[in-house]
Amino acid sequence: MISAFTKKLFLLCFSVFITQISMAQKLKPYILIVQPIVVQSDEGTNPASMALPEKLVDRAYEKAGVDFYFLEPIYYNNTKARDGKINLDEIIKKSKKDGVIRGNGDIINMFFVNAVDGNKGPLGRGMMGGNYTFICLGEGNKNDTNFINMQAFVIAHEVGHNLSLKHIVDDPNIPDTIPNIEGDGDFSERINPKYSLTDYQIDIIHKSPLVHPRIEFLSQKEGEVAILDETFEAYFSKLQEPEISAFINEKVDYTDIEAARAYARKRFSAAVTDFTTEEKECISFVINRVNKALIDNNLNTMANHPWRLIKIEDWLCGGFAHTRGTYIILSQRHIDYLSKNWKEDMTPEEENELVEKLGGLLVHEQLHSLQRTYKSKFVDLYTNYWNFVESDNIETDSSIQLMEVSNPDAPVAEWVIPDPINKSKFYWVRTLLKDYTGIPVMGKDFTDKVFTLTKKQDAYYLQRDANNNPIALKLDDISFYKNAFADKNRGIDHPNEISAYMFSDYFVSLLTKNKAFANQKQEAVKNSNAFIEWIKKDM
Repeated sequence: MISAFTKKLFLLCFSVFITQISMAQKLKPYILIVQPIVVQSDEGTNPASMALPEKLVDRAYEKAGVDFYFLEPIYYNNTKARDGKINLDEIIKKSKKDGVIRGNGDIINMFFVNAVDGNKGPLGRGMMGGNYTFICLGEGNKNDTNFINMQAFVIAHEVGHNLSLKHIVDDPNIPDTIPNIEGDGDFSERINPKYSLTDYQIDIIHKSPLVHPRIEFLSQKEGEVAILDETFEAYFSKLQEPEISAFINEKVDYTDIEAARAYARKRFSAAVTDFTTEEKECISFVINRVNKALIDNNLNTMANHPWRLIKIEDWLCGGFAHTRGTYIILSQRHIDYLSKNWKEDMTPEEENELVEKLGGLLVHEQLHSLQRTYKSKFVDLYTNYWNFVESDNIETDSSIQLMEVSNPDAPVAEWVIPDPINKSKFYWVRTLLKDYTGIPVMGKDFTDKVFTLTKKQDAYYLQRDANNNPIALKLDDISFYKNAFADKNRGIDHPNEISAYMFSDYFVSLLTKNKAFANQKQEAVKNSNAFIEWIKKDM
């Protein structure tokens, strides 16, 4: 018997389908995440040819309800790998060591190269049942329909092997009399959904660990692995003992920092738990409403992004919501508080309040996931709209490193703030632990410090006092910055947090039909207007 919760969720989804054909087309029930890796020379030049004919590839998998979701391409400097001078196993081994591979077996890593094992394209190699694919598109007219169909076919065909599909000649369960993505025929016919996949192949595809539901609730076992993901950026490998104590709410005292970090990983995994059926129904209801609102307002970038959720116990990270890799991490406390009005007979007002509160949190965290998977969009926002300066060469100090608090949503401190008057002066905001006794408390024992920097060539150096200590200011000391954003009291230690809070506020304003950032100070208007302009262009 279908529960009332399930009926309500079904009716919402059905309503969304009827009223938003474009949404139905974009938001297929399954999603396959692909990280394009464009291989170029050791010097970072002459990248291999890359093409992502997403609409045609999606069409090939249309009957399976699978949406190919291509992350922002990353570039890998390796001449021999680009030109097929080393074998594929060696390329994978080297790229893992170099931190290029994304995910934990749940994301396809698609290398674009000039040759595979010395052979030039068009051709490809897809690891059977694995998460690595090599694509060599060869030379051709990029405006020629047949060439574009070939590109789409190569990608669709090789990914089919990742999903455990065999060539038709090797699989007696598939007729060889019609075109197929694993068979022969004209390229356009092999990616035509009329022929591309059989029901037998679709069943295999749906069993692949690479194919995810659009809204995915990780089990405890899956979450224990996923919460440790460092493939998008380092986190655990940079933690210090004091912040570990704060995160896991227990005293950590190791003589070896690597042992302390290993213990942190163990405790983070131990905090993962399973979602209940009712929690899944509630969160799914909210996300479907969120996605509808996003698409109604042409915010397709977030709407198309997969929703992947991990649940933790309240003692980890003080119960604060945060992200890792492509995952949103929610605590029991947050879920209970934000879903307390979830029930069978909600009024429209109660439904709207639920979507505003829980949906507002979810889009905040989802923006953090987008910040690491589409980084260039946010670099554009921070530099060209908000006037931050990006640098990977900022001097730090042991006194800062030992007491800093690593924000999982903004783990890389690469942004500096230029002084509006003194062009040679810059500021660097870091969140540090206050003086504390016992175990530091999340939030309560944190403080933001502003360090002054000077620039020499392409590097930024700490200004120091007579005792050689870094000069530290308070945020109030740089009021030009503190007052420059719509909400100066939340998350202004890093532009990742500024943009996430502002996007959440903007999203809620769309739901409530209120003017975004209506009560801000005059100093913040310029950045808020720039943010809205950026949203309309890039989101």
